[in-house]
Amino acid sequence: MTSIAVNKNIIAIARHLHIDCYDYSNHKIIDVESQDANDSISDIVIASNCEYIAIITSTSKQLIIYNWPTVTTKRKYVLPRSASKIRFSPQNDHIFVADKTGDVLKYDISKESDGIKLLGHLSLLLNVLQTSDSKFIISSDRDEKIRVSCYPNTYNIHTYCLGHTEFVNHLEFLPHDNKYLTSTSGDGTIRCWDYVTGKMHHSIDTFLDINDETLKSDFAKVMIEEGIEVKSLPIVHYAITKIDESCSILAIAVYNFNKILVYSLNSDNKSLKHRLLEKIDVEQLPSSLALYGSSLFVYFDVRGIVLIYTIKYENTNISLELDKTVQMFVNDQSNGILNLENKHPIKLLYKRKFDNVQEYQERKKQRLGKV
Repeated sequence: MTSIAVNKNIIAIARHLHIDCYDYSNHKIIDVESQDANDSISDIVIASNCEYIAIITSTSKQLIIYNWPTVTTKRKYVLPRSASKIRFSPQNDHIFVADKTGDVLKYDISKESDGIKLLGHLSLLLNVLQTSDSKFIISSDRDEKIRVSCYPNTYNIHTYCLGHTEFVNHLEFLPHDNKYLTSTSGDGTIRCWDYVTGKMHHSIDTFLDINDETLKSDFAKVMIEEGIEVKSLPIVHYAITKIDESCSILAIAVYNFNKILVYSLNSDNKSLKHRLLEKIDVEQLPSSLALYGSSLFVYFDVRGIVLIYTIKYENTNISLELDKTVQMFVNDQSNGILNLENKHPIKLLYKRKFDNVQEYQERKKQRLGKV
């Protein structure tokens, strides 16, 4: 779930069925109507032209587009199924919806008509985005796959980017060179791909920079009790931004690790190199991360605050400094109350392995005993 969206002069935070839009001077609160008491906003995005804010809800399955800065409703749709991710097209005239049954839908925000199904996976979809030239739709799922489909003829699969060993939950283009796609996974790695060929060009194993075997083993014990075998700590939140024409900054939050990992990823003679810049101490796992321009935004739902770090880049030296703290939902009485049930929904993305061979063998023996 993404609960923060940032663009030029806008920080939008989603909590329950409320959105706090902060323009660095005033807060505008949007209340989403729903008949379901358990409903909540599951994703929020801001159009690149800053004209629209879009959200989806979990149980009422609403897709709502608001005009900015008037915060009036432009369009409201009811999705056929629950969705996990939404994205604006590069031209901001369509919204792509990745739903939990594996379909990608396209909605024309200038029309009230229902969405058009573009493609389908055989697994729960976790992310979707369109290339800047509109030639491809890229989607990722719970079954470790990244699929590159031709657009608009999405029945033509151009290639797959294969290599992750767990669910692929984040997709972003490398900002300083968008011929590359970056992805994160439950396997704890960030991978960089040439999405046209499907070839992987670089990988970052975050556990090498965590180096805490106790943290890993404790997580493995908890998961094995639920019938899930894990070999690494999953990446929960991910954000990326461009620093210059040869360098981008990546921010990563890893499950149960109370530090934010900040990397630089550089292009050098047609190769990619990364460097760990900082480990930012935090009191607990953030609710969401965002990078925009030269700022890192870290949101904590429990306290309803956004920490804004400034990225300083001088003579190839990159550092981050805490610039300000913004209190969101000032009049919300739920500040400080943590919903433990939804604290770590990422556990649900792991596939449980069932061994029914022994049961089959027992039934076989029983059948043979009756002969």
